[in-house]
Amino acid sequence: MSYEIIEYHDIPNSLAKKILEKYVANLRGGVSEIVKVTLEYLDKVEKCDYEKIDYMYNELKKLGFKEVTISMILNIVPKSIDELRTLLVFEEKIPDDDVLKTIIDMILNNCKE
Repeated sequence: MSYEIIEYHDIPNSLAKKILEKYVANLRGGVSEIVKVTLEYLDKVEKCDYEKIDYMYNELKKLGFKEVTISMILNIVPKSIDELRTLLVFEEKIPDDDVLKTIIDMILNNCKE
């Protein structure tokens, strides 16, 4: 079976896990080893459930962040403004501290480890 890449998007690990689980659920045969290993990895590194990640993804998108930045933020789940700043390398403009504090608060309220 061959596939064609139609488009590319940077997505958080939780979304990748959800997509892969849906793919596996629709399979009629066995699952390849790479799919099993990938699902195990995504399960280990997931820091927040899909619904909360989806909510935060949309909120960060409204703030104008690029997909790659949003994905890094939601995969790493920074706990301080300084940690968050290091993830903004792909952004042309760094938001002020009030916006960064709002993002950290949103992460802390939605992702409890």
